[in-house]
Amino acid sequence: MAKKTLTERFIQNSVAERLNKEYYRRKPAWVTTEEYTKLKRADVFLAFMRARKRPYVVVVEAKSRTTIHQLKLKEAPRQTRWAGRAITIVFIVGLSAVLGYQWYFNAVNTLLLLGLFVLGSSLISAVLSKLELSALGSISAIEQLGRYPANEKWIAVGEDTFVRPEEYKTLVDQCKKNGLGLIVVDAKGRLKRKLIPSPRHTFNNYLGNYSKESKILSAIDKPADYGPTPPERAKQRRQLLNATALLAVIGLLGLVSYEENYRPVIPDPFSESYVDLENAEIDSVAVPKPAMPADTGAAAGALEVEEPGPDAEDCSSLSVERRSFIVVDALLNPRNSSKRLAELEGAGIAGFTAIPTDCLNSWPEPGRHAVYLDSVFSHRPAAKRYANAHRDRLNKAGIDFRYGKVVKIRPR
Repeated sequence: MAKKTLTERFIQNSVAERLNKEYYRRKPAWVTTEEYTKLKRADVFLAFMRARKRPYVVVVEAKSRTTIHQLKLKEAPRQTRWAGRAITIVFIVGLSAVLGYQWYFNAVNTLLLLGLFVLGSSLISAVLSKLELSALGSISAIEQLGRYPANEKWIAVGEDTFVRPEEYKTLVDQCKKNGLGLIVVDAKGRLKRKLIPSPRHTFNNYLGNYSKESKILSAIDKPADYGPTPPERAKQRRQLLNATALLAVIGLLGLVSYEENYRPVIPDPFSESYVDLENAEIDSVAVPKPAMPADTGAAAGALEVEEPGPDAEDCSSLSVERRSFIVVDALLNPRNSSKRLAELEGAGIAGFTAIPTDCLNSWPEPGRHAVYLDSVFSHRPAAKRYANAHRDRLNKAGIDFRYGKVVKIRPR
């Protein structure tokens, strides 16, 4: 004797009996089967008060082996056409960008563009239709459930509804895509919640769309167990987790930016010690001279670099082993850089030299010379303080201020 399959009525009654009792646990609640809206019928209907004067509606669509044709994936022509149009637009824009073609909207170009769009969208839509992609398909039961006004929506099936596992997997994927819950009912009427629904419009009054609104309200509009439903709490946990992850990413990027532009957050115990730049004193008048180490001690964190040789294109004078900073006075062509050095020398501002900007990694102005202080700073704040001191000296000497910024350099 063949095993009897689970009927749709059995699935409905099992869900109506157990869903609120085992999952929502709301009192008072209105639970019934085959509740009618003004146009549609919900297989299982559950209503309770989410908050004071705020009814909450849950509906379930039940399907069995006899109605399995409504659970099979079918082509959605409208979605396929829109996908074909979108892909065609992206293809035309991408092809125009690659080829460097500029569209001028005269009669010829307009006709050509419209022809490409119509032909391309038709061909791509036909290809997508042949591929039978699940993302562009739909299931009749899900479309039907989408017409029911409710805050949460479920589909309930029997454990013997599907014969082929791939059809069940397709239903799971479609439920995930549409934010629906999925319940599997076994032969003893027990419920297995495979997916939980995504709550929609928590405080919308969907109860007003049902024919028995006043009767239902009179039954549930009493002192009740207010608060979010289990799917709402799961959604809140996901939102909190996403917010935490976003803040963690922002914090990590902030730390990376801080280390890149200032100093390591956690100093390397095997490297040179870091000075307290906030309390360090810097002489705002005296400029360190590379030939006299005693004068360069005024700039905290400065590391001496060898005097550049006679070859102006030699980058060895600015060789560093880790991220460092220099103070750039001006960016000039080679002839004017020599004049600038002479001008600074004449004003008693020593310690500056010139180097090609090509020696500075990723410098945006190649072919020029950077007039810079011939000292390398291990920390940006130290270099920034010296840049401010250099600006003061230029003002006192009556020399025009050119660039005067701190530039980061990296090992080559």
